[in-house]
Amino acid sequence: MWQRLIDIQKSVVPDILSHMLKRLDILGYIGAEQPIGRRTLSKQLGMTERVLRREVEELAALNLIKVDAKGISLSGSGREVLREVEPFLTLIESRNDLAGQLKDRYSLKDIIVVRGDAEENPFVKEELAKLTAEQLTEQLFPGAVVSVAGGSTMALVSKFLRPKHEDLLFIPARGGLGEEVAYQSNSIVGYLAEATEGQHRMLYAPDSISEASLQSLKAEPMVSEIIELNERSSFVIHGIGDAFEMARRRNVDEATMQKLAEGQAVGEAFGFYFDADGELVHKVTTIGLQLEDLGKKEAIFAVAGGESKKEAVKAYLKLAPENTILIIDEVIAGHLLA
Repeated sequence: MWQRLIDIQKSVVPDILSHMLKRLDILGYIGAEQPIGRRTLSKQLGMTERVLRREVEELAALNLIKVDAKGISLSGSGREVLREVEPFLTLIESRNDLAGQLKDRYSLKDIIVVRGDAEENPFVKEELAKLTAEQLTEQLFPGAVVSVAGGSTMALVSKFLRPKHEDLLFIPARGGLGEEVAYQSNSIVGYLAEATEGQHRMLYAPDSISEASLQSLKAEPMVSEIIELNERSSFVIHGIGDAFEMARRRNVDEATMQKLAEGQAVGEAFGFYFDADGELVHKVTTIGLQLEDLGKKEAIFAVAGGESKKEAVKAYLKLAPENTILIIDEVIAGHLLA
């Protein structure tokens, strides 16, 4: 309901939303620096003192700020407004300013930045999933095959994906029976297929197996079909994880944990654990997509949010193919620009 109302406002009266965001930015700066002088505030916001003076007068008249000899401060009502509006900011406007700066620095297909911190605000995590669904929908075509990795954000994508084309097929990007069922790619492809009235395939294979078992499984018809479909899929959606968090989730053995620690691993994607320079530290023997397969796809949707994943994303960008569409929150974006 809230999202629909905001979408209508954006199309009918966009100036109201932009004006509200401007005032929220003013309140946010005041809250962070209070008490603050008008001249300092105008410089930080990039506003002329004349324009800021008018905004300050109106905010004071609304009892959202206090102005005295010490400077400008938030009132109790102002603090309450900021607290209540924060969960909805991500629904109102993405951080296009940060995305633009990142596009100048990284040669990717596209970069989208969501307001807020996905680890602090569940609305932000939902918005990451929603934008992933929207971006994927724009590029899908009848008969498209989509490779899907596991993860909590991926599990939310089906909530926002809507039927647009016929004969869509969703397949697991890799084995992953070691994870929580709801976050396994086998479960997620089912959700996506149901949301789009499409089809899906299952891959019953563990996340990590021996080389001998791998070769044996590849000979199975159902497994070989998934391997072939992953090779010719047009799109991939996946998360980027912190190396040690992902290792713990998958219950890796002590020897592997030691290897990750010695190699200073920071991130993980598709069973590849990499260090801050994007160099391979450990590779899981698993059935499914490999990092070297990604460059052949029409688009890769890489999604991550939250403070704990900022180093993982920074490292991943050193090996991400140019056909990547990166969807992140502003916490990670700020770290990438630091």
